[in-house]
Amino acid sequence: MQADRLAAKVESFSLPASTFMDASVVIPTVKGIWTLKYGEHAYYFMNFRTSEGFSVKIRHSDIICPGLGRFKKAAARQGVPVSMFRCLSPRYHYGFHVLEQLMLMTVPHTVTSVGDGRFIVNLWSYCGYIVVDCRRRTATYHSIEESEEDQILGSQQWFDPATSDLYAMSYSLSDSFARIADPVRPVAFRIFKHRLGSPATETVWAGELSDYMHDILINETHQYCVACELGMHLDEKKNIIPSKVLILDLKNKRQWVLDKFIVAAHACFDPQDPNVVYFSNHNFEFQHSSILQLLKKGAYSVKFRGAASIFKYELTPEGPREIGVFTRDDFYRLTNMHVFSHRKRKVIAAMGFPDEIFLIAADNMSFIRKIRIKDPVSIKHLYSREPALIGTISPSPDGEKLFVQTTKSFQIIDVDTGAPGYTLDYFFSHICFNHMITSADTRWERRDGE
Repeated sequence: MQADRLAAKVESFSLPASTFMDASVVIPTVKGIWTLKYGEHAYYFMNFRTSEGFSVKIRHSDIICPGLGRFKKAAARQGVPVSMFRCLSPRYHYGFHVLEQLMLMTVPHTVTSVGDGRFIVNLWSYCGYIVVDCRRRTATYHSIEESEEDQILGSQQWFDPATSDLYAMSYSLSDSFARIADPVRPVAFRIFKHRLGSPATETVWAGELSDYMHDILINETHQYCVACELGMHLDEKKNIIPSKVLILDLKNKRQWVLDKFIVAAHACFDPQDPNVVYFSNHNFEFQHSSILQLLKKGAYSVKFRGAASIFKYELTPEGPREIGVFTRDDFYRLTNMHVFSHRKRKVIAAMGFPDEIFLIAADNMSFIRKIRIKDPVSIKHLYSREPALIGTISPSPDGEKLFVQTTKSFQIIDVDTGAPGYTLDYFFSHICFNHMITSADTRWERRDGE
C-alpha cells in the first residue's frame, strides 16, 4: 500500500460530563455543504473518557481522484468508457450513471480500530482507505499499489490485535464491470493479510466468487472466517440474485458458500458462542436516479423488495447449519445490526427504516420491541423539510445505551426505556447509511506535529 497525507479540516468540540464512560465512538458520514449536498467526507470521533470530540472533514474530490484513473481503465476494457458526453447515461451496475457509481464506491462505510488512537475508515469499494490518527489529528490515504491497478478493496477490514494483522478483501474491477452485461459472471476475489504501513501482503484465500464484497470477520478462536457480498444484481426476470457468503474453516482448510440470502451484506458473531454467527438479509435494491434527484437528495435511491430478516447459523466442521431466523412484515432495514448483552440478556439491535430500532432476543430470535428515534425540532433544520433518517447504530460497552446517528443528529438512547439522553444536533444534513463503531481505545493523548 502507498500512503499520502490528506488535507483535512479538524474541528474540536466538548462532550458533557454526563456522557462519561470508558469508550469511544467513530462515525463516518458524508456531509452537505452550502453548494453541494454531497460535498465532503465528515468523520466524527467522540472520546467519552476524556469528554472530547473532534471531526475530520475531507473534500470528496480528494477521495475520488486517486482511483479515477483505475476506474477509467477498467471501464474502458469492458466497453463502458467514461466520457463527458455520456457520463449521465445509465451504463454501470444497478443502472447507475457514472456519478452514482463513483458516489457509491467512494462513500465512507465502515470503521476498523487498529489501536493506539488510530482508526481506518473503509470506503464502499475503491482503491484505498483512510487512516485517522486521533493523537496527531492527521488523515492518510492508503492506496493499493499501481502494480495492482485492477484491484478494488471490499468495504471492511478485520484487525487481529494479537498479531497486528489486518484481514482485507479485494476483487477485479474489470471482472466486476463485466457483470453489467452478465450478472451471473464470477469475479476474481481474494482475502489477504497485511500490516498497516507495510506493502507486503499474504493471500489467505483466492478464487472466483463475486464483487462488492462487503464484510469480513473472524471468530474468537480464529477457526472461522466469514466474508459477505452486497450484490443486488438482477436476473432476466428482474429478481435479485442472492448474495454470496464465503465461510472458511481456517484450521481444517475447508470452505462453504451460502447463497440463500437476498442481500447478505453483514454478519456478526455471537458474544458468548464463537461458533454462532448472525447474517443480515436487507432485501432491497439500488435504483437509478436522475441527475436532478441525485443533486437534490445527495444519496443513491433504494427500493425495498419486502421485509428483511436476520439468520442465525452455527458453524461446525461439517458445515454451516441454520438454527434460527427473525423477520416481521414491518422490518425494513438498510444496514446495521449488533448482538450484545443487556442486563444478562443477549439482544440483537437492528436498524429499521426509516427511524426505528428493533430489539430481538438472540437466543430464540423473537421480537422484544421497537424504539422510535425522534430528532429534535431545531431552528438549524428550517432550511430542510426532509425527515431525519436513521443511519447507523452501535451499543455501549455495558449494553445500557445505544449510540445512534441520523441524518440530522447523534444521540445516546437508553436501551431499557428508549429515551434519548445526550443529543448532538447537526446544521447540515449528513448522509450516513454506514457503520459506526464503539471502541475501548480511549488513550488519545494529543501529539501535535510530526
